Amino acid sequence: MKQTFKGLLLSLAAIFVAGGVASAQVTTSGMGGRIADEDGEPLAGAAVIAVHTPSGTQYSAVSNEEGRYVITGMRAGGPYSVEISYIGMADLEYNGVTLALGETYELDAEMKVSNELDAVVLVAESAFDSHKTGAGTNFTLGAIQNTPTVDRSIYDIVQYNPQASMTMEGGISFAGTNNRYNSFQVDGAVANDAFGLSSQGYNGGQAGVSPVSLDALDAIQVVVAPFDVRQSGFTGGAINSVTKSGTNTITGSAYTYFNNQDFIGVTPGKISGDQKRSRYAQQTSQVYGFTIGAPIIKDKLFIFASAEYTRNSTPNVYTPANGSYDGVQLTEDVILKDGTNLGNVFNSAIADAVIKHYEETYGVSNTGESYSQHQVIDQSINAMLRLDWNIKDNHKFMFRYQILDGYSDKYGSDASTYVFNNSSYRQSNQTHTLVAELNSRISDMVSNEFRATATIVRDKRSVPYKGANVYIGRHEPVMLNIGTDYSSGANEVHSDVYTISDNVSIFKGNHNITVGTHNEFFRFYNVFIQAAYGSYGFNTINGFLNDEFGTDGYGYAYNYADPSVTGGKSIWGGTPRAAQFGFYAQDEWKPSTRFTLTYGLRLDIPTMLNKPTENRDFNASEIAKFNDQYVGTVPKASVLFSPRIGFRWYMDKDKKSLLRGGAGIFTGRVPFVWIENAYNNTGMEYKSVSVYDQGEMAQLPFTSNPYQDIVNNPDLDFITPGSSNTINTVSENFKYPQTFRLNLGYEQVFSHGWKFTFDALYSKGINNVYFKNLAVKETDNVVYAVGPDVPGKTATLYDYVDADSPYTTVVGLENTNKGFSYSLSAQLEKSFDFGLNLMASYTFGHSYSVNDGLSSTAMSSWQYNYAVNSNDPELSFSSFDRPHKVMAVVSYTTPKYAAGRLQTSVSLTYTGNSGRRYSYTLSDGGVDFNQDRANYNSLMYIPTASEVQQMKWADAADAALFEDFIKGDKYLSKHRGEWSERYGAITPFENHFDLHIAQDFYYDRKSGRKIQFVVDFMNIGNMFNSEWGVFRYFSRPYRQALIVNATNQDGTTGNMIPEYKYTEPVDLSASLNDVLSRWRCQIGLRVTF
Repeated sequence: MKQTFKGLLLSLAAIFVAGGVASAQVTTSGMGGRIADEDGEPLAGAAVIAVHTPSGTQYSAVSNEEGRYVITGMRAGGPYSVEISYIGMADLEYNGVTLALGETYELDAEMKVSNELDAVVLVAESAFDSHKTGAGTNFTLGAIQNTPTVDRSIYDIVQYNPQASMTMEGGISFAGTNNRYNSFQVDGAVANDAFGLSSQGYNGGQAGVSPVSLDALDAIQVVVAPFDVRQSGFTGGAINSVTKSGTNTITGSAYTYFNNQDFIGVTPGKISGDQKRSRYAQQTSQVYGFTIGAPIIKDKLFIFASAEYTRNSTPNVYTPANGSYDGVQLTEDVILKDGTNLGNVFNSAIADAVIKHYEETYGVSNTGESYSQHQVIDQSINAMLRLDWNIKDNHKFMFRYQILDGYSDKYGSDASTYVFNNSSYRQSNQTHTLVAELNSRISDMVSNEFRATATIVRDKRSVPYKGANVYIGRHEPVMLNIGTDYSSGANEVHSDVYTISDNVSIFKGNHNITVGTHNEFFRFYNVFIQAAYGSYGFNTINGFLNDEFGTDGYGYAYNYADPSVTGGKSIWGGTPRAAQFGFYAQDEWKPSTRFTLTYGLRLDIPTMLNKPTENRDFNASEIAKFNDQYVGTVPKASVLFSPRIGFRWYMDKDKKSLLRGGAGIFTGRVPFVWIENAYNNTGMEYKSVSVYDQGEMAQLPFTSNPYQDIVNNPDLDFITPGSSNTINTVSENFKYPQTFRLNLGYEQVFSHGWKFTFDALYSKGINNVYFKNLAVKETDNVVYAVGPDVPGKTATLYDYVDADSPYTTVVGLENTNKGFSYSLSAQLEKSFDFGLNLMASYTFGHSYSVNDGLSSTAMSSWQYNYAVNSNDPELSFSSFDRPHKVMAVVSYTTPKYAAGRLQTSVSLTYTGNSGRRYSYTLSDGGVDFNQDRANYNSLMYIPTASEVQQMKWADAADAALFEDFIKGDKYLSKHRGEWSERYGAITPFENHFDLHIAQDFYYDRKSGRKIQFVVDFMNIGNMFNSEWGVFRYFSRPYRQALIVNATNQDGTTGNMIPEYKYTEPVDLSASLNDVLSRWRCQIGLRVTF
């Protein structure tokens, strides 16, 4: 029955597409309005011709009986010239019309009786985005070119949307939601990472590569609450962008950007009295690129091409912590000075011995291993070709191909761990994107858009050689890693995304009716095997050199795919297939020139096209039955409804005051890695070998071919490979994320051109994600936060569902309807005729959730979701919550001077944000506080002064230390007698200033051809004070002041009584991003022709 249903959906989608309907994503603009005579009576049959001046592309329409006309599928930008004619009336001409991406420019006309006068020539003006009903921002080509940026990332532009905030990992969050819930489109093709491993949220992010060159973009639109049902695929925000196209004039540019360590500031933040600020390590960043656009056939066929090459080079510098070796206290000195030492912690002779022993013992020769300085390279090339074909006046076709190819070297050395250079890995990405789009005007009443896209992504970790991973040195001041990186020997993701989209617009009377479909098809392949060539652990360097295994939990591990299950493959990956079908209908009704009502309904039908391997043993287990979760199941195909309604009301006849808003449901995508976890972790395909017994470990051979030498070694009868103890499931009733969103906005244009905008936004989760540990269950007992004398302060105590089960890590993916957010934003802006532009805005809001989905793995998404009750987490602040945001932009472009040869542009921007959220958790100290089988995930109770004395302490002196700490902490001191909230605490406010300066030298004043010198400063305030402009960063957002030293069972109640130790917490406010917290500068040179 399900296969029949899937087949019906596919057939219906194919029929719909063949019927000539069109795209759901934003790549074009439009124009519309009402034509009337001097008495306000509609003029039916008036001809409207709009010409895109640079390309000569012509669009036309005829007004209907209501005097209304609509033109869709127009190129964004401009300028356009518009001519309106009617028999017996004087022609009207409008020049300088510019269209915002995704918006319909509203151009009403009042025509006068002709007295054989020449046509009336006017300059078009529009105070507002004429189609927008919800919160959003448009960025023109000028904004893209004049916004400060060093990384040349599109996020440097879109962060100036009031609802946007940058994440610590380089992504961007809208309305306080996970950046994985965003949609990112380039010419309607999917550019966000559909699989979900990139922390930036876009294709190429794992390799540090931007998915599109800024010089290839023509316009960007950011929407958070668009009540047009054609826009979907997000519950955060959507970034829609379009690339440049050719024109009737041959134009182009060649450019280069450069920076190195001399363009970066010194050690940022506060430092101790004896510490010295140091320059950044030697590095070089270079960018070379070009663009060219030209006509192939004038007014008919155009080409645009661009290419950009980027290379960043940084030495792999090992900076050890102070320590000792062989009983001698050592301090950090010169790194690898003369090649004779490794930070004075262990010398090159020891390193040589480690390399030699590894090559002789583990069956890998000529590894090329070294400990010398090594250049870390990040490199990419981004090339694009676009064709625009005006087939006829009523048919416009566009085709684009883009290739992105890049890599990033990854070296894992830090202050306490040294990774030999060739034991690291290279993360590569290759992305191919194809887009075909056809815009047709079938008649004066019917227009059509069609788009098909393909995005082919290949992410892979490459290693210099394939050899056993060896970890050395638990009892050394520095720990060593040699051999193939533990997580990189088999690590590869293929992601193929295909879309077919269509819209048909029917224009009748005061109604513009849209009917359409948008369909997405996904195909993935994910290989992730840790210890793919085996992994050995040794306590000391001498132990490694003498082949003596460690005794402190160190041993041997090997994971592989079972060939009997995978069809003979020892390297295997899950291959989920999925589709999402979307159908919608919408009516835009204009009962008057001052009021527009848009209402519609969208149906999205996500469906999985294949299933994981069934695990009958697990499915018969107590864990599966208790939770009603089974391996081999996938979410059922279900219809997700997204009704929406929006309005625009000009409150005065001059259209200077606008009230707009709407309400609706938005359906997004889920990062497919969360579902794919159920394909890779079935307990069937993967086998594992773990050896910790000292006697058995002594019998193991040292090999890099463990499948042959260990698994299939008849002499090792104690080796019994077991199924993976990790199981991931997804509920049959799991649904893609959905959010109800409400928006009310007001815009006012004052005298002298000042414009004020206010937006109120509210979002309520309908289907949010929720991860649950299925291996444990709640008991009737509790663990006291303080002790039996304070019975009301307790946390749930957990126990295994089945203590004898071989499956110790079982996590399920489910839905919750908990979670909401709200924001209020106000913005004031003005553009002056003499080149000055001003903007200032303030946004306040909060975001609440029960699970933010911060990891790609199911276990981490559950384990690091801090809670009192970890399987029923409390509603609390989202990690993406940043309550306050202040922005200001001042830009000025001078008139041309020096006889028209010179022109200068300057842009100074300011962003101020609340700090980063973090939690107060308990350090388990080897003791599981609530026995949920996870460490560090239990939130800390904040006792009152009397309760501190009632707590059980391993050392009585710790009580006073803990009391003093609470008193001195702003958050804790205000919440005594309460459980600390997840992400309840926040670091100090952050302030950042950026500066862009461009100096133009015109070498051909008539054509505007010029040479441009550019300087960009990021975080320029840090240049004047090294403590200014810090960006805070911490990999795990928690602080810990208490260690659970032990838990003792109350013999009467069975409840648990904890024993605590005080530990000095890490100061997260001092945890900085070392690069972003420094001022940075980049210089550039551009020649345009």
